[in-house]
Amino acid sequence: MYKQLTKLLLKQNFSLKRLLGFDIKKSKIKGILIGLAIIYAVVAFFGAFGFLFFNLGEFLNDLGQTELLLSFLTVYSIGISIIIVLLRASGYLFYYKDYDILAPLPIHSRTILLSKLSVMLIMLYFSSLIFTLPIAFSYFYWSGFNIIGFVFYFIGFIFLPLIPVIVMSFISLLIAMATASFRHNKLLSIIILFAATIGLLVGSFSVNEVDVNPLTGQINLFSGISNAYPPFEWFIQAVHQQSIGNLLLLVGTHGLALFLFIILLQGLVQKTNQKGVRSNIRKNNKTIKYQEKPVIQTLIQKEFKKYFSSILYAVNSGIGPVMMIVLSVASLFYRSQIETILVQMSGVNMDIEILVLAFISFCISMTYTPAISLSLEGKNFWIIKSLPIKAETVVFSKIAFNLVLCVPIAIVSILMFGVSIGFSAISQLILIALAIVFAVLISTFNAIVNLYVPKFDYVNEQEVVKQSAGALLGIFGGFTLIAINGIFYYFMMDVASFTIITSLMILLNLVMATPLVYFVKTKASVLFSKMKA
Repeated sequence: MYKQLTKLLLKQNFSLKRLLGFDIKKSKIKGILIGLAIIYAVVAFFGAFGFLFFNLGEFLNDLGQTELLLSFLTVYSIGISIIIVLLRASGYLFYYKDYDILAPLPIHSRTILLSKLSVMLIMLYFSSLIFTLPIAFSYFYWSGFNIIGFVFYFIGFIFLPLIPVIVMSFISLLIAMATASFRHNKLLSIIILFAATIGLLVGSFSVNEVDVNPLTGQINLFSGISNAYPPFEWFIQAVHQQSIGNLLLLVGTHGLALFLFIILLQGLVQKTNQKGVRSNIRKNNKTIKYQEKPVIQTLIQKEFKKYFSSILYAVNSGIGPVMMIVLSVASLFYRSQIETILVQMSGVNMDIEILVLAFISFCISMTYTPAISLSLEGKNFWIIKSLPIKAETVVFSKIAFNLVLCVPIAIVSILMFGVSIGFSAISQLILIALAIVFAVLISTFNAIVNLYVPKFDYVNEQEVVKQSAGALLGIFGGFTLIAINGIFYYFMMDVASFTIITSLMILLNLVMATPLVYFVKTKASVLFSKMKA
């Protein structure tokens, strides 16, 4: 029964139709476009991170310390595992939505727990593998491929995250139970997660040394972390020195911890799922006031409520504005470090203003709510369709919400960069204008993406926020638009001044955005009519 249930849950969560939101056999053109987007994403990711870690591996190989690459691998792997478990464990193990369906079935509760845990671990292993593959490739390339070392790496990779998974599962449960008594419990959880993100970013600025490869400044930090946590050292010794003793120590301790976790967790999982999360509900004796508001304003307020009611939605699509605030504030205290890092982001001699703009544009492209917000309406989409509101109004409200989310923060960030680095008033005004136009361009583009690849039949929001075609095309479509602007600037930088080039870039983005806005205005109702929740 375990095999059948696990297979069913995997199909439910990771089938192509579930991931893409449509049947690829019936929509070949969409399938081709999604395939091209995935290829572009893979090439962009492995090209950028692969180069950095390959360069780092060459540097460490010259020092005779290639094993330090495994320190990066362990820390990155555990970090990704912690994030996934912290976001998913509470809703996946302790308060899963299909409990009412699974509980009455003639399936032992331990079997259900094992299946749920297995699916979560598969998700965790897949994510960790994708992010750490460039590190593993660099290590085995520079240290020399060894079949025994590779087998030990594979075994250790499976067992290494287990204890952090156990610890973070309980922390996730405690956060869910502790915040349930607060009226705005989800907002509190979002603040906690963003605070942790800000802490990590600020910490990296305070310890990172300036170098050609920013990863070299983290060698001592990651090496110290590996030495402080014994399982990291066991893993590194097992892989680098093919130490059977360290491998057995890693497998034995973590395997035993997982066994005890499953035995002890069974009763707790059943109890928490039966009880459910009980939120604190307060009586509000205030008189209800009816106030007429513009339709767009009401729809934007609705988007804000949806945004802050979903931790996963807010954290994933809100990281861009957080990064803008963190780096711009950090520039006030670490001016030389931030300026040097921005200069080293480019292989050519570009103005510091344009590098700041590239960073701001990157953060704006990470704020991709229009690419998924329509899909998040889910089975309630029919309600929106039945309202006496034009389809274009609904879509423009989602675009406006995204602009409200990122544009004010982008403006403040540019002003803070202007103070810390010393931009002229004209440069700041041009950067602000270009950021606004680019935000309109990418927000409109993302809205059109969601119109073409909606995903209403999701089981959990993660499928839309992180796994949908809309999310993929939204993020990497933004990167493509950044690349177009970057190429334009690169070929113009030797023939015109910064002011002229950026003014032309504003015009370029307006030219790209205008037909997209017109498309939404004229085609939204047609696409709406074809959608089925």
